[in-house]
Amino acid sequence: MYIIASKRQQLIIGMLSLLFYAVTPSIANENVLKLFEKEFQKVVADARPALVKVVATQQTAMPSLPDREKLVFIRQDIGSGIVIDTDGHIVTTTFELERINKIEVVFNNEKISTAELVGIDTFTDIAVLRVADAHSAITHPQKSKTAARVKWGDSSKINTGSWAVTMGSSYGDSPIVSFGIVGGWDTLPDQLCGKLIKINAAVTPGNNGGAVVNTSGEIVGMILAVLTEPSYSINSPTGMLFEKARDPDTSQFFVQKLSPEITFAMPIEMVRSVAEEIIEHGKVARGWLGVEVDVSESGVFVTGVIEGSPAHKSKILPRDFILEFNEVPVRSYHELLRCVASERPETKVQLKIDRNGRQQHRTVILGERE
Repeated sequence: MYIIASKRQQLIIGMLSLLFYAVTPSIANENVLKLFEKEFQKVVADARPALVKVVATQQTAMPSLPDREKLVFIRQDIGSGIVIDTDGHIVTTTFELERINKIEVVFNNEKISTAELVGIDTFTDIAVLRVADAHSAITHPQKSKTAARVKWGDSSKINTGSWAVTMGSSYGDSPIVSFGIVGGWDTLPDQLCGKLIKINAAVTPGNNGGAVVNTSGEIVGMILAVLTEPSYSINSPTGMLFEKARDPDTSQFFVQKLSPEITFAMPIEMVRSVAEEIIEHGKVARGWLGVEVDVSESGVFVTGVIEGSPAHKSKILPRDFILEFNEVPVRSYHELLRCVASERPETKVQLKIDRNGRQQHRTVILGERE
């Protein structure tokens, strides 16, 4: 009885063989390395048709003398995007898209199409574009006349230790591809979209909006943000990584802090959900409470209540402390805002508050955030 190994099993066998090669190189079989390389290339090839380059052009007229021609300042920003359907919809991040004159999308077969902005959701930093005749532009690199089907993965299966490939655009013709390991799930203080996939993969400018791909060639996330430490530092916190470097001009030594990069990606299920609502309604309807708050050790301190707001109708008062939102503890403005914005308007929610040392519960019907 023969057992045929799956592609994932072959990939794991290949990695184990690489480890074996590192320990005993004299008896390793180099064909295993070629097998691993081919499997890696196939993962990239399966996902590449869904990846596009987004070029946003902004033209600004400059003042000029009466007898001179009018000067025009042109600025281009490059980002990445993911094709989500054959109707021409592409999801990307918001990078400068609200202030541009022209958007162009470059597909993997080098076809260039002008795109229009469908809508933006600032809370998740997601923008949706649309181009015409996307079906003919989405082709498999190995079968140029065959439209490729985007393979969606399940981000819930991504966890600490998972392998991931990041793919994004650059200022060249080819995409930037990196390989990394998932460090887990985490939140960013200024992001309201919940937990993000954290990957130790290096990315470059233009990668935002790119794809995170699992070892099966399925897209499981979209690159949203990158945290990078400053290149140099004096009196830095203990525990950072340092190296000694020599200035070539003065021959003096200085301390250089290594710059680790952490890539944060939004799970693809949330990306598609937000994009679908933007496509259908032009925006994402989000809840609104109507309070002005400050942060304290006891909870979120209400400093003001907007008249006629859901909070005002539910008799939330200034000097109340908001302790919980639907039984979830809230300790900061961003935590409260994340909870409120994740709910739809007209949703009934429960707030636990502290008023003059006494805990109370309030039922609030959320409004819609403008």
